[in-house]
Amino acid sequence: MERAAAMLGLIMALMSECSGQCLDSSTVNIYTELKELRLMVGELTGRLDATQKELEQERAAKRVAFTASMLSSEDRNHGPFDRETNLIFEKVITNVGNAYNANTGVFTAPVKGLYYFRYSGRATSSKDMGLSIFKGSSRIVSSYDHHSGDTNDSISNGVALELDVADVVYMRLWINSWIFVDRRYNYCTFSGFLVSPM
Repeated sequence: MERAAAMLGLIMALMSECSGQCLDSSTVNIYTELKELRLMVGELTGRLDATQKELEQERAAKRVAFTASMLSSEDRNHGPFDRETNLIFEKVITNVGNAYNANTGVFTAPVKGLYYFRYSGRATSSKDMGLSIFKGSSRIVSSYDHHSGDTNDSISNGVALELDVADVVYMRLWINSWIFVDRRYNYCTFSGFLVSPM
């Protein structure tokens, strides 16, 4: 495109060197057509630049992935609570695309697409442990472990979800249950990534 515009500019410059006496009616028509062609090249260049910018933005939006764990300065239990509680995973390990908010524990879909989410939980066995992934106000998948004689219990689950732009996904701890939050090993995690835009 740039090369074509440069050639048109050169032709126009050469033609302008001609005096008015050397221009007959057929040359004037060519001159007019070249001016129109130059305008068209300018418009096409603008459209090409805009399309390239859109593609770059789309490619950037396609890179979405996060993993976060619960943050603590000491090993402790989180819960039990007398109502279901949203979990906030403040310790961000990965957040490509910045779609996960470590202040709220909420993932917000930046593009329409197929996403995959997974979580893991660990707790001591003296209390129940129940975890769920929510999409908006809907419970999607859950895991539950009834307290037992074991020293430690672990649960996990995952789900593939079709999300529209601005759909939210987050986790909740069940009523009267708890999870163990450690300072080093990241036993309790929440992860997600974009599989494919739609």
